[in-house]
Amino acid sequence: MSDTQQHSSAASTAEIRIVGLNTDKTRKTEKSDTLYQVYFELSGTPSQTWRNSFEREWKALNPAFRQQAGWQEASIDREFLVIHCTLQEVATQLQVLKKAIAATNKTYEHDVQEQAAEQERRDDVWKLERKAVDDMAKSLRFD
Repeated sequence: MSDTQQHSSAASTAEIRIVGLNTDKTRKTEKSDTLYQVYFELSGTPSQTWRNSFEREWKALNPAFRQQAGWQEASIDREFLVIHCTLQEVATQLQVLKKAIAATNKTYEHDVQEQAAEQERRDDVWKLERKAVDDMAKSLRFD
């Protein structure tokens, strides 16, 4: 049985990490005798924003590092990170994936902090506008 049920999908505010390999879902690809769809279990279901960041980070890996690791396509499927590779490449790909995930977590946290700061600035502007309107309204006389 998989540990996936134990991991919350509320990981959108926590760092995502690889927590295991799902051997039940990992299978050979249809048109290859050597390539597998390897399903790594994640600590939670990443948000769309996190998934977009991961895709950018994965594609932006240092070209020399990508070549050394035999870069493969990787994608997020709910609470799984899926990569197509041979079984012999899994350990190497895992190390590369961990680096991409660490970079994604860093980028995502930075983006979340920027969005929160921007929201706070908008809230402050709105409060100032409301105060100006309230002050003006209090100065009016209707008798």
